[in-house]
Amino acid sequence: MDASLQPATQYSLLKMTWPIFIELLLQMLVGNMDQIMLSHFNGTAVAAVGNANQIINVLVLTFTVINLAATILISRYLGAQDTKSVSQIYTLSVGVNLLLGVLLTVVLVGLRTPLLLAMKVPGEIRPEASAYLLITGLSMPFQALMLTFSAFLRAHARMKTTMLVTGIINIVNIVGNAAFINGIGPLPRMGAAGAALSTSICRVMGMVLLGIAFYRSVPGEKIKASLLRPFPHDLLKKLLGIGLPTGGENLSYNLSQMACLVFVNTFGTYVVTTRMYCVMFAQVCYMLILAVSQAGQIIVSYCVGAKDFARAERENARILRLFTPITVGVTVVLFLFAEPLFGVFTQDPRIIALGKQILFVEIFLEIGRCFNIVLVRNLQAVGDVKLTVSVGIASQWIIAVGVAWLLSVPAGLGLVGIWIAFAIDENVRAVILYLRWKHGKWKKLLA
Repeated sequence: MDASLQPATQYSLLKMTWPIFIELLLQMLVGNMDQIMLSHFNGTAVAAVGNANQIINVLVLTFTVINLAATILISRYLGAQDTKSVSQIYTLSVGVNLLLGVLLTVVLVGLRTPLLLAMKVPGEIRPEASAYLLITGLSMPFQALMLTFSAFLRAHARMKTTMLVTGIINIVNIVGNAAFINGIGPLPRMGAAGAALSTSICRVMGMVLLGIAFYRSVPGEKIKASLLRPFPHDLLKKLLGIGLPTGGENLSYNLSQMACLVFVNTFGTYVVTTRMYCVMFAQVCYMLILAVSQAGQIIVSYCVGAKDFARAERENARILRLFTPITVGVTVVLFLFAEPLFGVFTQDPRIIALGKQILFVEIFLEIGRCFNIVLVRNLQAVGDVKLTVSVGIASQWIIAVGVAWLLSVPAGLGLVGIWIAFAIDENVRAVILYLRWKHGKWKKLLA
């Protein structure tokens, strides 16, 4: 068997995880560096970019419909040594995501004002949020291709490559922010618009570098229109069969977060800003489990292709046993050092006090989220997506939104009440998905 066709057997879980972990941290910095550097520009810019990014994150999820399914199917077909199907997935994924990228540019450029109004974004931050959406919206096709090439490289266990590229564009983003946000030399002070311009440049550079890496390091045929003649309807059906339900659940999650952000926006700008910082710290909390779950999903997908169900079960159990305590431990450390951490970004005592309360609730939230992230990805890998989608959507709207409103508005707990509802949502779903995996119905689906 060609060694290049079995990356999942050549790399251990830890060797695949650490570059993904670093890459995710760097991706988080690319997204949050705008807010970090804007915090020294003015407070309204931070809240503006936070609201704008909530919209962008929802729209970018459309790319994951294809990319997640592509990663899973490429890994499966590598396990089954089906190189033709792998090449067809490349071409299908690039074509579909490029089209989606163009459509999303039209949406962001044409509908940015109605979207901000629907979210009840405060008037004092709306102009900056609109400018950010306009500029970043123009870069959506490049974002689509960058994420697509990244998915291909991960399926071939080229995690170090994507990590290095992310590091490069991170440096470029920091330099660009310094130049465009505050202005250097003849460059004007652009604030939120400058952060958007820097982010857009990074997306173009990331697409170019990952595209070159894909063509140079991945074996076999690449992207060719001739591979789609005759058109592989069955393969497209498989991509959409995995991607659409999964993308729908991710979309539902982010829409539910946007609904809760509407509540937050009524509490005042300082609460909006506190939420932005708390979301940033929360990303640090679960970044490790997110990385290991992505590596584990690739291995489990490969095992499914090779019909090695026993190893798939071992990988799932090992991830939960080893990494959940680590992730929760990181959350505890962030809570203990909450005051100096928030003090890096603000001296507002209201933000620091509220942020510390949120990070305390975050400890209990992360227990459930760790199980959810791992179990959802592994159930996707084995093709058992219907229950994860239905449970996710129901819990997100009934608990994460419904209970959040009850606790934050009628009960008067504000942002803390919203975070408590999030913790309940994550832990309820964790119990249901754990029982689903242990039941083993997914083995019958693959028989």
